[in-house]
Amino acid sequence: MCQDLVILTQTRVESEFAAALPADRAERFLAALPEARAAISARLRRAFAIEPLPQVNADPDEHLHPVDLLTAQRWPHSANLIAEVAHSVAGLALSRTTSPLTTPFLERSLEEHEQSVVDGHPLHPCCRNRTGFTAHDHLAYGPEHRPVVALRLHPTRDHVVFGDWPAELRDGPSILLPVHPWQADRLNVTGAGTLPAHPLMALRTLSAGAWHVKTTLSAQITSAVRDISGNSIATAVTVSDFLSDVVEGLELQHNRASAAVLTDGEPNRALGVILRDKPVPLDGETLLPLAALTAGDPPPIRSLGDPVTWLAEFAELAVPPLMTLLARGVALEAHEQNLLVGLVNGRPRRLIYRDLADIRVSPRADLPARLHADREALRAKTFATFFATALTGLVSALDAPAAELWDVVAKTVPDTPDRHALLHDPFPAKPLTLMRLDPKTTEWAHTPNPFIGESPTPWPGFS
Repeated sequence: MCQDLVILTQTRVESEFAAALPADRAERFLAALPEARAAISARLRRAFAIEPLPQVNADPDEHLHPVDLLTAQRWPHSANLIAEVAHSVAGLALSRTTSPLTTPFLERSLEEHEQSVVDGHPLHPCCRNRTGFTAHDHLAYGPEHRPVVALRLHPTRDHVVFGDWPAELRDGPSILLPVHPWQADRLNVTGAGTLPAHPLMALRTLSAGAWHVKTTLSAQITSAVRDISGNSIATAVTVSDFLSDVVEGLELQHNRASAAVLTDGEPNRALGVILRDKPVPLDGETLLPLAALTAGDPPPIRSLGDPVTWLAEFAELAVPPLMTLLARGVALEAHEQNLLVGLVNGRPRRLIYRDLADIRVSPRADLPARLHADREALRAKTFATFFATALTGLVSALDAPAAELWDVVAKTVPDTPDRHALLHDPFPAKPLTLMRLDPKTTEWAHTPNPFIGESPTPWPGFS
């Protein structure tokens, strides 16, 4: 085993993970490393092609490990990015050691579908970075490993609550605040009991009984440290109520309540929670995140019938509501993690939008300034998250000519002020690598527009 570590691991985090695992899992981890490195390198190649990065100084073909590739670029201030990519490679290889789900696709629960997305974000080079996590933390808390997580119920009298906080999470004058055990261990948070929960795609959001519990997790996961600001705690229900009044054609997973421990009179961003009611499948319906349709080889969406018909039905559900909302000054973060699709006999019949914190709106007095955006930024958010990410991922996964699929989508685009830009201009896309190299960047990446027959930027993982 020691000799294998020397030969087969190439970074410190790879060696640490391999050394921490039982022998059989360590063998699977080592075997998964080459393809994990290749998968992260493919994401970086895409970033080099579309993002406004510093000059690319090294040939990707000459560096098999993405850490070596980034190191050879000699970009200023790249140490954090390199470390996160190193962790992402190890985390991705570890993810791929999990046992496959055996439940038939259309018979899976929402939790099983959430946990089927083994590789995480399909485009992000830090897709499985969880800074500060050990190998055991990945196994204990990562959704792809399908653990049961015991949320610690922290009794606190000094708190703030907004919305309809459930009676089951009260104890006299105190509330019982669900705290993620990873967070609780680091903050020495006590508990008066536990709440068993299943981690969803977002890892810090877990399914527990009738609720989805968005917890705080002060760790760098993919693109951000996952705590919850005091402003988000205070406005979570307000934003949910606003969207209830303006969203048509999509269902919402509402923010039922939010709460946080008060520290020096202010909500503690490291000890906060947003509660949502768990979506319930309708009779005969399979409910799943959009990402689950494209997770796997081959992607499950290819087994759901005629691809052109399937995409036409999906586009009719999604495109008119999103474009109509945009015309009204509201942009949703409608990527494949935030959209749940309800399938009946494999066909799309309804959509649910969730995680309302990252919407953007035209400036208005009744919503916080952090959500305000101008017309160009609203358009960029809608186009980048849904069309350049979620929809492009579906088209890439379906087994049909891309031009025919995009023509089907185009027929569903309503006549709104943003229609011409959508059908003719380059797609904006989040510069995921640049955002980790320069977290303060306000720039966008751009990809060719498939509506006018331009060849899309290659999508990692599909053939």
